Amino acid sequence: MTTRATTVADLDLGVAERQAFGGTFGRPKNGESQVARYRAGALRLPPHKDWKGNFTDWAADPYKDRNWQFQHHTLRWVNAIRWAAVDGDDAARSEWVRVAQSWFEANVPAEKAVGAFAWKDMADGNRAVELSLGAPLVPAEASWFVELLGAHRDWLMDDTHIVGGNHGLHQNTGLLVVGAVLRDHAAMKKSLGRLVRSFERAFDEQGCNEEGSVAYHQMNIRWWRQTWARVDAEGLEVPTHVTARLDAACTVLAHLAQPDGELPQIGDSARSKVVPGLSEVTDFVLSAGKRGETPGARALVLERGYAISRSGWGEDRPAAQESHLVVRHGAYARAHGHFDSGSVHLYTAGRRWLVDPGFHSYQTGDPTRRYLASREAHNVPLLPELDREPKADFELVRSSFTDAADDLLLIDRGYDGADLERRVVYLRDADCWIVWDRASRRDEQELTLEQHWQTDVGVAVRPRDQGFRLNDTTSTTTMTMTWLGTQHTLARHDAAQGEDLTGYVGTRWKTLEPATRLTARATGTAPQLVTLIGAHSPRPLGLVDSFVMQGGSLILSPVRGDSWWSVSIGQESVRVHRHHQS
Repeated sequence: MTTRATTVADLDLGVAERQAFGGTFGRPKNGESQVARYRAGALRLPPHKDWKGNFTDWAADPYKDRNWQFQHHTLRWVNAIRWAAVDGDDAARSEWVRVAQSWFEANVPAEKAVGAFAWKDMADGNRAVELSLGAPLVPAEASWFVELLGAHRDWLMDDTHIVGGNHGLHQNTGLLVVGAVLRDHAAMKKSLGRLVRSFERAFDEQGCNEEGSVAYHQMNIRWWRQTWARVDAEGLEVPTHVTARLDAACTVLAHLAQPDGELPQIGDSARSKVVPGLSEVTDFVLSAGKRGETPGARALVLERGYAISRSGWGEDRPAAQESHLVVRHGAYARAHGHFDSGSVHLYTAGRRWLVDPGFHSYQTGDPTRRYLASREAHNVPLLPELDREPKADFELVRSSFTDAADDLLLIDRGYDGADLERRVVYLRDADCWIVWDRASRRDEQELTLEQHWQTDVGVAVRPRDQGFRLNDTTSTTTMTMTWLGTQHTLARHDAAQGEDLTGYVGTRWKTLEPATRLTARATGTAPQLVTLIGAHSPRPLGLVDSFVMQGGSLILSPVRGDSWWSVSIGQESVRVHRHHQS
């Protein structure tokens, strides 16, 4: 492929000014300290500890970690050096050029690359941007630099090297920017065509991201906004539907976010908050209703696997005290999703109580990562004696949201020869949930049904009659889980040191914190488990009576303060009537 620019003098150096923005490539807030640390011989690639080795050893893998190797080959770590050079630091200019030339000599052409991540997807795209932005630093006689840019352009033009998801996004962004600096309009056009197709896969018409992770939903909003800004900076046309889908994605994020502005750890998600400034509706959630604009509807069902409801948006109580439910449904979500379809996440009374087990690292084959992504670690019903297709659909077959009750019915399609369904009902006035799991084998033999429940870090669990009391260790807030009927057994497992990962929650990169995993178990020809869940806030939640009918109906009478409710849950409906005690 012919390079439009054949010498350094031919390059479009204006790209370095037009494209020098974003969290990775913009001017760093603490650039001087980054440069000082670098010159002191410490290479920092967060979240890893500093490394004092040969920065241009392109086969280095000091921590036996895929992420460290990936970051090393992106060259993003010379961003602060580049900005120092832009500000007139001649030593920084020489160092940036030295690093770029060292990488070129070790890894171009790709067939001779010494590093396993030299031409790995996403590393190649990030590096293409960093190299392009450094073009004004390179001396006019550096013909190797134009060859280096051309090698990236040619690599990224090859369709067989491009992957899906956000990794492909970064690759095509790299192609756009390197094409611009090389004045290669064919490369820019190809990048734009791919970006449009990739964006339409990344966010559907509802605004839901494809990657099965709440954290990656937010990151994709930010990445795509930056990408379309790069497209616009080069004078290319941004598709008209981009704004609408990104606005919808922000609305989805506002619904997914907990009432305290934290993001639930669904999929590969470390603990984090909603990023400020994304939109009016996300700022509303982040600020607990103090600024921004309410998202409106209190419930949302997304085809890509989320059913979300909350008690409200702060109309009748402080916004951060609202109750929040997320139920995963559908088939396994690739990329950054877990095997969590059917899982329930609960937030109420100002904190998260029942949670995803979290995230640990990207290490392929790591037992901790495998466990945290497994079905056994999530809040799902299981038939432990039977094999299940791990990527099978846990289908949401019905959903209804009324002023009285929210009602979700899901059917697990993963078991051959057995039926398993989960019913999740939220009683809005009583502010409590009923999770009802039922199973049967088609040969009418006995089987065992289990529910797994992962409690949050900082929740102390104590046994009580027919269930458990969950206490927030930092306040007086409590929540109870009560199992209706008598044909079940209950167990708790507190996380403990050793190889058993049960009960641990991954809160951030390679950080596990101990918590408690609860298990309910029932055995029979048609076993069922019915769980009543609710916080004792502002008044304690109690139960007058309950009847679990084998014919497919449930009657119960929860009570709070001077009110109690007659609740009848049938096959197709939920009927609720409130009573006031005299």
